[in-house]
Amino acid sequence: MRYLVIFLLILLLISCSYKEEKKISVSKGLPKKTEIEDIELKNWMKSLEEKPYKIGISKLKNPFIAPEILKSAMEKKEKKPLDLVGILEKRGERIALLQDNTRKGYIARVGTKIGNIEILEIGKDYIIIEEEGTNIYGEKEKNKRILYLKKERTL
Repeated sequence: MRYLVIFLLILLLISCSYKEEKKISVSKGLPKKTEIEDIELKNWMKSLEEKPYKIGISKLKNPFIAPEILKSAMEKKEKKPLDLVGILEKRGERIALLQDNTRKGYIARVGTKIGNIEILEIGKDYIIIEEEGTNIYGEKEKNKRILYLKKERTL
């Protein structure tokens, strides 16, 4: 019985490995050899011949930062909290009176810099400031904000 099973397996393996070759006849009107041009291969070969290029890693943004983390990091960005507490006008020039969260006061004109903040414009009841900071990618960026004059509270 064993010999019969082994014999059948060998016969099966031999029959599976047998390939029948068929000859294809080509009519006389067609050329025997046709060439196919591989454009993609030519472009690839051409790109290999070019000089290698460099990638500035410092300019790449991090694709692995999740949107939630990016949003929270942008919200936590440190800003020097300034309040506009007064605007004086002297001989046509406006002067802004600013105060930070430690109650330290600043007197500022257009173009004055306080830390990373520059005063761009002083209006009747507002000022426009430009803050220079670094984003989470390490790039320097400038953001403009408007500070409005705080109304005095009465008790």
